[in-house]
Amino acid sequence: MRMNARYTININEDVAEKFKLALTLQKEDADAVIEKFMKQYISVSFALVSQTYKAAPGNTPVKADAVYSDTGKANNRIPKWAMKPEQNNHRIIKAFFEVEKELGKVPLTLLEKHCSDESHYPAAYVRDFRGNFNQMKTDAPHSHGKVFEVESGIVLIWGVVQDKLLEYREYFAR
Repeated sequence: MRMNARYTININEDVAEKFKLALTLQKEDADAVIEKFMKQYISVSFALVSQTYKAAPGNTPVKADAVYSDTGKANNRIPKWAMKPEQNNHRIIKAFFEVEKELGKVPLTLLEKHCSDESHYPAAYVRDFRGNFNQMKTDAPHSHGKVFEVESGIVLIWGVVQDKLLEYREYFAR
């Protein structure tokens, strides 16, 4: 038997009103939508925490980056992603190169905006940008493979995969 919990939250009135309107337009139930978002939040949060710390021999927690920082597993995956424009990895890399071409650098906020704007950038649209992008910032087990780093809000190609990514750039930047 499924047990339900009740949560009371305070939300900005404008956000609450727009949420109600969106629910009406999509003909969806508020509880189901909120539970879906909570599950997504839980999944991303747990993944981030599990990537941040990993038990080392003797059960001493160490930063996961120290354990997985130079495996470069994305080097093997980039050629496959290059040929599959429908995959989120391809779309994020495509958006990276598009923003870089336009601005000369890639602010994370603009990359996310680019990948979230299906009407203007359908070939770079990613429904769950944050979850997919976070998977591309680590080489931890079960991640997509580290491709990017973020420094002071600017997205950079991780040095270990830079040569391979630039070799396949033309497939992403079409």
